[in-house]
Amino acid sequence: MSEEAHHSVSSPADQGYKPVEPRFRPFANPGGPGWAALAVSLFTFSFYAGAIGMPFDNPNVATLASTSLIIGGLVVFISGMWAFAANDTVHATIFTLYGSLFGAVGYLSVLGFNVYNTLEQDKTVSHAAGTFWLAWTLITLVIMLGTVRYSAGTTAFMAFLFISFVVLAGGTWAGGKSAVKAGGWFSFFASLSCIYNTFVVVQKVGYSPLSGIRSVTERFHRKTIRDEDSAAANV
Repeated sequence: MSEEAHHSVSSPADQGYKPVEPRFRPFANPGGPGWAALAVSLFTFSFYAGAIGMPFDNPNVATLASTSLIIGGLVVFISGMWAFAANDTVHATIFTLYGSLFGAVGYLSVLGFNVYNTLEQDKTVSHAAGTFWLAWTLITLVIMLGTVRYSAGTTAFMAFLFISFVVLAGGTWAGGKSAVKAGGWFSFFASLSCIYNTFVVVQKVGYSPLSGIRSVTERFHRKTIRDEDSAAANV
């Protein structure tokens, strides 16, 4: 190429163009779909485990299976991945773990594994189920202790879920239907706390006449943290 032809070729910068710098597009809060899907899944699970409005040994688990796989498993798990991208470690941990839990519950339901109607018949099944819930009890305890100062709704959710898993673990291991029913009721209370958390997240995007509830809880937690920090500094 001749020198004259070389000078005739100009770069975009010579023509006045500027390269576009890449921009990070922030993600929306994944707490809305995550908490809502978790509420629906726990609500459905609590009615089956707690025999709320249905027989305890109800063999029709189609609703539980579909809810656990699609809503509790898929939606909650994706919300956890979304929270990781949004740099929200607490919600990422909660949604990812409990999304996988409901995925497992849904898969077992599809296989016809209805542990509740075999509690008094097969100790192998009941002990296996008790070990399953015991493992989730331990990890829930760790997460609960780590999120005590996070928010009132998250603390309530973790507390109810921890009690539910403790009772479910003991009830399934010992073959006690009454204990399993009690665990179902505590799962129901946990689902109500998920509904509250959904409201707290969603109402942030606009005006809500009940926004004062969130303001009171946030001020309470901020004051608690300040008091604890002051007490630690005075030691």
